Amino acid sequence: MGRWTSSEPADVAWRREQMSANNDIEGVGRDPQADQLMARLDAEGKTPAQKRDALRGYFADKGS
Repeated sequence: MGRWTSSEPADVAWRREQMSANNDIEGVGRDPQADQLMARLDAEGKTPAQKRDALRGYFADKGS
């Protein structure tokens, strides 16, 4: 399985870094609160699925 589809934490982190770099290149703005949420989830050792669910909830609430 390649880095683009792997669920290994290192590969998920790599894809996140790639996404951030791509967004910077494209001029897509960052959400500082989402970044803080991800940092907290990382520090708490959450799984990729837990992080995904937390981000979905965050953005769903933010869009309401």
